[in-house]
Amino acid sequence: MNAISKLVKRFGHLKERLLAEKVDLYKDEINNRNYHSFLGLTVVGVAITGSILIIGMPLPHLFVYNKQIFVLFCITLILYFIGKSFLQKEKKYSTLAFYCALTPIMLMGILMGTFLDPKVPSVTIMVFLCVLTLFMIDKPWRIILYITCSAVLYAIFCYYAKAYELFLTDLMHLFAFYSMAVGVNYLTVKERIDNVESFVNYRIRSEIDLMTGVFNREVGLNKIKELINNGIQGAFIIVDIDNFKRINDNFGHMYGDIVIKKVSHLIKKSFHEEDVVLRMGGDEFIVYSVNLVELKECKKRLERLLDCFNSSEAGKEEGISVSISIGCSINDKVNIDFNRLYRESDRCLYVAKQAGKGCCVIKE
Repeated sequence: MNAISKLVKRFGHLKERLLAEKVDLYKDEINNRNYHSFLGLTVVGVAITGSILIIGMPLPHLFVYNKQIFVLFCITLILYFIGKSFLQKEKKYSTLAFYCALTPIMLMGILMGTFLDPKVPSVTIMVFLCVLTLFMIDKPWRIILYITCSAVLYAIFCYYAKAYELFLTDLMHLFAFYSMAVGVNYLTVKERIDNVESFVNYRIRSEIDLMTGVFNREVGLNKIKELINNGIQGAFIIVDIDNFKRINDNFGHMYGDIVIKKVSHLIKKSFHEEDVVLRMGGDEFIVYSVNLVELKECKKRLERLLDCFNSSEAGKEEGISVSISIGCSINDKVNIDFNRLYRESDRCLYVAKQAGKGCCVIKE
């Protein structure tokens, strides 16, 4: 029973690695890496095939594959321009594009090893099986399935193109290189997925304010500037906890941290996922709410945030009243400066403080 349970556990572990659900969790970073690998592979392909053509064209009796190399040169050149013109903007299709790009190259390798040269053992396709898929990151079962389909297609072509003895020889070589390709790709892609996970987790830790879970100052401001520079309209909002220094002085910094965490939680809850929320420092938060440009809707959203905070448990443990003040400037223009938005919102926050705190002031 112990042996069976160990076998089942190992099978389950192998299944988990083959399915690699982490690929779905980190698909944005994986697509980004596949895009750069795709572009790099096409550049290398253009350089290698172009060099062979330059050397081989004057020596056609030594380079028998000049036509095939020219076709590969054209394919890699077209793929390069596709990568630069389309995938650069639509990186979510990078993995699919990688498979589509590898297929004609793999097919050319199969033809070069069978019908185009049926009297000698194959070399090109063996190398392609082992090397081409190493450039991409995807779920191991998909990569293994792709290698398997390519190997089966080669075996079929080889059977019809070559003499039986040479077919058997190539089949033996194919089995060896196929095993090597599956093993190397399986181990490599697993390590690369783990590397992506480590990188993403590190980046998240470096971008997030550890106390509150929102963006830290540097990352958050850069994201807002990027949205504004790209013409994305919205509401620039500054949230400040009233009398926070008094809370720290009377109840200690640990309790002050609890209040800050509650404020950040309510802010995140009050806005959408695409909105940028950051902790500016101390007790001040900034929000850029994407496409929130209608004055009535903006006022309704901010008043709801005030109501949520007033009805929360913040301060009730110590029997005190904790409130927040909000300053907001609406960006509904095509071109506007980040610093101007910041100054206008900060001025509105000052007005809210002067008006008795615990309220919001909005500049259109």
